[in-house]
Amino acid sequence: MCYAIPGKVVEINDKTVTVEYFGEKRKARNEFYDLKLGEYIYAQGGFVIQRMSEREALPVLESWKELFFELQEIDAKLAKNTKSLFDKANAVRHKHLGNACCVHGIIEFSNYCKNNCAYCGLRKDNAKIERYRMSVDEIVETAENAINKLGFKALVLQSGEDDLYTDEKLVEIVKRIMSKSPILLILSLGERIRETYQKLYKEGARGVLLRFETSNPELFKKLKPESDYDKRIELIKNLRDMGYLIFTGFLVGLPGQEEADLINDIELTNSPGTDMFSFGPFIPHPQTPLADAKLPTMDIVLTAIARARILNPEAKILVTTAMETLDKENGAKLGLMSGGNSLMINLTPQKYRKYYEIYPDRAGTNKEAAKQVEETLELLRLIGRAPTDLGI
Repeated sequence: MCYAIPGKVVEINDKTVTVEYFGEKRKARNEFYDLKLGEYIYAQGGFVIQRMSEREALPVLESWKELFFELQEIDAKLAKNTKSLFDKANAVRHKHLGNACCVHGIIEFSNYCKNNCAYCGLRKDNAKIERYRMSVDEIVETAENAINKLGFKALVLQSGEDDLYTDEKLVEIVKRIMSKSPILLILSLGERIRETYQKLYKEGARGVLLRFETSNPELFKKLKPESDYDKRIELIKNLRDMGYLIFTGFLVGLPGQEEADLINDIELTNSPGTDMFSFGPFIPHPQTPLADAKLPTMDIVLTAIARARILNPEAKILVTTAMETLDKENGAKLGLMSGGNSLMINLTPQKYRKYYEIYPDRAGTNKEAAKQVEETLELLRLIGRAPTDLGI
């Protein structure tokens, strides 16, 4: 999860390899291995993350072979309906990206934050939240369990902006995870200096999740008083230039957000170099200045996903946990059927998970990780998606 069906290397061009699986070919960047033609690899987000022997790869491919084509047939059938905007977006997704659906895991290792964002329950002035920090060992052990026992090939390490995690600690975390179990490691640490991100890239981190939240500078100033809009946008650009995969986006339904803002939000997310769109509904938290704000409708959120898909047919678009919270029964399915093609599962240890309360009553808070994996796979089978993300 992403189960990243293994592929066979059929072409090598410097640091770019072409990988084939079940007759489909994808390209991936190889920065970690001395690969040869005919070898088998796992890839995530366009990066080769693991080499495996033929003996290991063939049983995995055999176990997926029949199901893979069954899922393709289901997905193709569902994508034929193009009556609504959402249906059209789903058809665009199917045409350009097939039935691949990446499922990342996320580990929320600290809910301390030095900022006072008006929309977030982790804001420093929220005295009613119970704070926690995971130790370096806990973070690494949780990651290893996700990789080795649950089969994840892509993980997000997320926290509030917590300066207790120094460069040295963060480097140790990334180094230990990547040295034992190479994966696509994505950082969601907020606004750290360029040098910090350079150090973590050197140790093998390859993705950054950093949302700009709104493209309206005036609205941004009201929502994020400690942050500077231009500097945040500049940081996202710098991280892209550094070589990181960029996961970015915005909140839908913010108080004061106009229709024109939403259009600009989608266009800014679609800036050159964005690898995954990440946006979901604003859900008010009772211990914030926006406690009395209204929830956006699911239709508004799905419209944003559909518009983004039609604007960028090749994009990876995340169906966020907030969407599943807005509609616990059908949120994930609706998002995937409106152009989305990525999900995220919460792998934070159960004893901490309920305290990462960016908004209340989050979906999946009380479910064991294994149960979430089981339910996610069942949903993907139902709509004909394969939980994999081979390459670009």
